[in-house]
Amino acid sequence: MLKSKKTQHISQLILVIGAAIVINMIAINWFFRVDLTSEKRYTLADNTKYFLKDLEEVVYVKVYLHGDLNVGFKNLSRATNELLDEFRVYAGSNIEYSFIDPMEGSKKEQKERLSEMESLGMAPQQVFEAGEDGRNTRTLVYPFAVVYYNGKQLPINLLENVQGFSGSENLNKSLETLEYKFVDAFRRITSDEKMRIAFLEGHDELDELDVLDITDQLSQNYEVDRGVLGDDPNILSPYKAVIIAKPQERFSELDKYILDQYLMNGGRIMWLVDAVNITVDSLRKSGEAVGILSDINISDQLFKYGVRINPVIVQDIQAGMIPVSIAKPGQQPSIVPAPWLYSPLLIPQPNHSITRNLNVVTSEFVSTIDTVNNDLDLERSVLLRSSRYSKVDQVPVYITLALVNQKPDRREFTQSFLPTAIAQKGVFKSIFENRLKPNNINSDLPILTSSKPTKMIVVADGDIIKNKVRFKGTNPKVLPLGFDEMTNTTFGNKDFIVNAVNYLCDDEGWMNLRSRSYTLRMLDKSKVSEQSFYWKLFNLIAPIFFLALIASLVFYYRKINYKK
Repeated sequence: MLKSKKTQHISQLILVIGAAIVINMIAINWFFRVDLTSEKRYTLADNTKYFLKDLEEVVYVKVYLHGDLNVGFKNLSRATNELLDEFRVYAGSNIEYSFIDPMEGSKKEQKERLSEMESLGMAPQQVFEAGEDGRNTRTLVYPFAVVYYNGKQLPINLLENVQGFSGSENLNKSLETLEYKFVDAFRRITSDEKMRIAFLEGHDELDELDVLDITDQLSQNYEVDRGVLGDDPNILSPYKAVIIAKPQERFSELDKYILDQYLMNGGRIMWLVDAVNITVDSLRKSGEAVGILSDINISDQLFKYGVRINPVIVQDIQAGMIPVSIAKPGQQPSIVPAPWLYSPLLIPQPNHSITRNLNVVTSEFVSTIDTVNNDLDLERSVLLRSSRYSKVDQVPVYITLALVNQKPDRREFTQSFLPTAIAQKGVFKSIFENRLKPNNINSDLPILTSSKPTKMIVVADGDIIKNKVRFKGTNPKVLPLGFDEMTNTTFGNKDFIVNAVNYLCDDEGWMNLRSRSYTLRMLDKSKVSEQSFYWKLFNLIAPIFFLALIASLVFYYRKINYKK
């Protein structure tokens, strides 16, 4: 009898061990995870999974968001760690990573590490916090990662810093974009070929210096060319997207035909067009100028594509600054910043992948946009709008710098959220649908009257893409796109253009990762301040109480059980 029980126990043990081995073998090759969050924040996109599974070589990541961090940055660091862990589930040993405290090691090691980080453009983020004693403390945080692959390296800024958002909101936005930032970096660094994009020339568009900063930025992802159209209708075929940056001369019918057929064949175009001819430079020379209609012969073409840029100029209470001299005649020059209502700070729309989590975008003499031809099979999205308090001036419009001395009457600014940039996706109709080809076209191909599914972006301001250039003698100094010297602020212009080009060139839906939204569940700071002692005491006593209660119940159960 005893032997029988012993044999039975051994058999059960063998079965348990065997079952554990089988379950582990199954788990190695098959797994599942349950994401119970309403926004599915722990679920990777299908595109991400397929991409990670197809990695053929090791991608190594160094994360510098480590060390003595506050609660918000610790959450960002932990989320980064969890994301990379999730990546390894699909990529296996082809994803390796380490977390490094920039301030660890000897002073020499710290200096070398910080110097290397600085060379990659990774400047520390200053964090100010109020302690319980009321004193403010300042710490430096390095919210960066560097991706290494086959001798190449690519830095990633993990922190979103949207103007007007609180620290908690910016950290939450950073969590939303983590997957996109890492996957985008992986795709860029592992890709051997770059898509080709082109800046159009031949119509007095912005020159190379005017767009040098954004060209350098786009060159990290794309092969960027510049050139005129000529008479070859297929000249744009090698390019995924074409950027038309502030043209000021008329388009010939031949140019319009080449652009039209490029679009019909699935090409993507970003138009950055001024409807009114006026510049700040012309104002500075004489102090006054007249804005007139800029007729460059593309209004009918844009109208056919479903867009009309209105010949107006927007004034906005939410505006950028302009340098103004306040010195009296005979005194030393004194330059101060003053609000300039003709430089609206445009509001990015949070529901589109291009403009989500984007800073306001500075503009100059921007117009409004209307959508037309509603029978077109197009999906339309407004990207940028004016603020709640804005108005428009009809052309011709007289503008003088003396306006900076006048206090705007908010009651006159009755128009709200005027659209200034639009994205369209779908099937477009050709402007040459019922027209003859231009006489000088070098092609026998028939006119395509309906496009393949494609995309287009129209911005009613050519200066959004223009960086400022300062000359010392003959040496030009190019300022970063969107940087305002008067306020030492960097606006969202560069990110807007980069995201717009990425959107135009994206056929696989990678930009949708930027649209992820996480609900921000914030603590009530007043309650935390008033009830902090209570909750500390509760968290200290409650575990001890529950342990004592469980021990008492076990003791009582054993006493009753053994008494029987």
